[in-house]
Amino acid sequence: MTTIEILVHEHHLILETLHALESLATRVDAGEKADRQDVLRFADFFRSFADACHHGKEEDILFAALIDVGFPRGSGPIGIMLQEHEQGRRHVRRIRELAQRPGEWTAEEDEAFVGAARGFVDLLRDHIAKEDDILYPMAEAHLPAAELDRIRELFDLFEAQRSGSGEHRRLLALAEGLIEKYPALPPPNAPSNRRMDSCCGL
Repeated sequence: MTTIEILVHEHHLILETLHALESLATRVDAGEKADRQDVLRFADFFRSFADACHHGKEEDILFAALIDVGFPRGSGPIGIMLQEHEQGRRHVRRIRELAQRPGEWTAEEDEAFVGAARGFVDLLRDHIAKEDDILYPMAEAHLPAAELDRIRELFDLFEAQRSGSGEHRRLLALAEGLIEKYPALPPPNAPSNRRMDSCCGL
C-alpha cells in the first residue's frame, strides 16, 4: 500500500468501530444499560489506535512533512485537523471517565454517555471525510514521490515499534469484538449487512 492508502485503510477500521459505538449509544438512549467494561474498551480502542497510532502517524510524520513544504500549522487544513484531534480526545476522555465510575449507570450518566458518544461519532466521521477527500489528495499533490516514500518508511518504523509488543494484534481483536457485539445500525430502508475489511494489514 502507498502512504495514503495506509491511512485510508486505517480509517476503515475506525469507521466500523464508530458504527458500533453509535449502535451502543442508540441502545442506551432506548433504555438499555451499557456494560461499563465495553465502554472502557471503546475508549481504549479510540485512545490507543485512532489517536496514538493513527493520529500519531498523521501528526508526527505526515503533517510535519506538509508543514515543511509550507502548510501552516496553526491554520488551514492542518490547523483544522489538529483542532479536531483535540476535540476528539476530549470526547474520549469524557466517555472513559463515565465508564470508570462505580455501580449502575444513573439516568444522568446515560444521557452524558449518549451525548459524548454521538458527539464523537459525528465529529470523527466528518473529520475522516475531510482527510480522505481533501487533505490526503492535497498531500499527494504537494509532496514529491520520494518524500511520500520516505514517509511510508517512517510509518513502517512507527508500526514496527508498536507491533513488537503485540499491541496492534490486541487492538484489532478489541475492535472486532466490539463490532461483532454491537452491529452497525442499518441505514433507513436498507438491510444491515455491511462490514469493511480490517485495517493496515493487522
